[in-house]
Amino acid sequence: MRKGKNKAGAGLGLLMLFLGACSVTAPTRFYVLDSPPRPLPGGPAQPCLVLGMGPVEIPAYLDRPQIVVRIGLNEVQPSDFDQWAEPLAQGIARVMAEAISREVCIKRVEYFPWKSSAGVDYQVALRVKRFEAVPDQRVELLAHWGLYGSDPRRPLLEGELEMTEPVSGKAYEQMVAAQSRLLEKGASRIAEAIRKLGK
Repeated sequence: MRKGKNKAGAGLGLLMLFLGACSVTAPTRFYVLDSPPRPLPGGPAQPCLVLGMGPVEIPAYLDRPQIVVRIGLNEVQPSDFDQWAEPLAQGIARVMAEAISREVCIKRVEYFPWKSSAGVDYQVALRVKRFEAVPDQRVELLAHWGLYGSDPRRPLLEGELEMTEPVSGKAYEQMVAAQSRLLEKGASRIAEAIRKLGK
């Protein structure tokens, strides 16, 4: 009787081992926001500036490694296997600064909080209210921006970014690419504001 129990236990153990070997977890994919390089536009030369980027504030539900998509009016869904390769707020700041630098002559970018004691010429602060994709429909960006000079308490200019970008399919790579394009369009508006102040 004891031998039969031992055989049954050994058989169960082998079965569990086999099932464990067959259930392979999908690999996690990591994404970064980016924008394609674009040459500086021609025009009258302007002095190069030190750009201060940040702070960039994002909603708590987006402040996580997982990429979040919106699947309903009041429902969002984070993906365990599709994640940001860097903190989202940091990625937004980096891409915005890179995009602005392609439209305005920037000699150096400082990220908030500044490490340099020399300060910055202009500071761009961004408060993101919404920045996620609706799969197979669109990507949305809703944010408030402020452009500051020597007084960090009073913006020289400020405005709202309410933008969408169509996206076809549910692939995260396509959705992240659309988010990158939205940031580039938003940065272009801020760059235009910087040029106006420089005139």
